[in-house]
Amino acid sequence: MSSDHFSPPQDRSQEVLIPLDPLKELLVKLFVRMGMFQVEAEIAADRLIEADLRGIHSHGSRTAERYLEAMDMGDIDPRAQIMTISETPAIAVLDGSRGVGHVAATRAMELAIQKAREVGTGTVAVRNSHHFGAAAVYVLMAVEAGMIGYCTTNTGRATVAAHGSTEGATANNAIAWGVPVREGAPFVLDMACAKTSWGKLETQSLYGLPIPPGYALDSEGKATTDSAAVKTLLPAAGPRGYGLAMISSILTGALAGGKLPINKRKAPEIEGSEHFFYVIDLKQFVPEDEFLDALASATEAIHQLKPTNVNDRVQIPGELEWEMTQRAIEEGLYVHSDHASQLKELAKRVNFDVPW
Repeated sequence: MSSDHFSPPQDRSQEVLIPLDPLKELLVKLFVRMGMFQVEAEIAADRLIEADLRGIHSHGSRTAERYLEAMDMGDIDPRAQIMTISETPAIAVLDGSRGVGHVAATRAMELAIQKAREVGTGTVAVRNSHHFGAAAVYVLMAVEAGMIGYCTTNTGRATVAAHGSTEGATANNAIAWGVPVREGAPFVLDMACAKTSWGKLETQSLYGLPIPPGYALDSEGKATTDSAAVKTLLPAAGPRGYGLAMISSILTGALAGGKLPINKRKAPEIEGSEHFFYVIDLKQFVPEDEFLDALASATEAIHQLKPTNVNDRVQIPGELEWEMTQRAIEEGLYVHSDHASQLKELAKRVNFDVPW
């Protein structure tokens, strides 16, 4: 975790416990009502709930309403047919046909895994898609297949400042890496290229908390801690985050045949989104046991390092979210009461009685 990271807020007095099975049933019903095929509605619901399980509520079921509204407006096509633009044994370019981003992204990652299995690595770019939620959930698909996964996405207009400027140059593109391990939490790096994500700022606001200083600028380019005044986010680690956001824009906007964020003028739902997926079948590089032994030995050594806070232990990236997932699978999801109420309101559309 970098010093820029701030943990998602947790306040049980403001939260409601939601059981997982009814939550999935509700999301599927809502998506099917808008015209999605059952199997694709289930894929979208799974990806949203997987984000929730990891504590990334800003990219989980709380965003369902946003996608339903975009379907209502005609910006997302619930019955979009994903098309193959070009393909070789190692790569493919898909057209998401302005469908639900989670469905196109899932199909793309499945295809990248299949190609990696055959030729060692698989790379799939997706154009003409939509917001795909949390990047971590796609690299975890590769991890489950025993492979290393990477993904990035182009999220919208230029809302993250260039290093050395107060004006937006890139979108707040997410990047994620996932690496399998023999047991316990897989290595998962999932980060926004700005100091935080827009969704996490919404979460801070939901809990009545300010933005930490040094994260965002207002419309006049001045620093602000007021979530309502934010216009531009600052890049993570200055030039490094800016550089990462630029390469993500290139791998998605340019390589997938879309636009770089600085040339996107309309709302994200109208302009759409592009994605990039890359998978490595590690078994074709090195004996699997050798790889897993090397990782286990390093992880064990890292766990033994002296923590800066005596009450904590040093963790590998993704361990905290993995532990949250295990807890949520057992107990259910704790979400903000406004989030729970929003889902309850949506449930009325499909005459579904929610148990919360």
